[in-house]
Amino acid sequence: MSQMSQFVKSNAVLLALVFIALYQQSEIKEMERTLNYIYSAVQQNNDDIHLVQDEVWAISDILVSLDPDGESAD
Repeated sequence: MSQMSQFVKSNAVLLALVFIALYQQSEIKEMERTLNYIYSAVQQNNDDIHLVQDEVWAISDILVSLDPDGESAD
């Protein structure tokens, strides 16, 4: 029996654990990429919401500053 096959047989459990750890690490990296993508999309939506909210408030301020006749209340 070659030394390599003897090494594999004697360390099969350890090698399996290393393989599982490496596989899980790649899965965790994939989840991290997915979560980063989702976070970026949510952050962009949040920025868009705040922009529209600011525009609505600005229009609201203009409308409130006008009197019923459509003239400035100054």
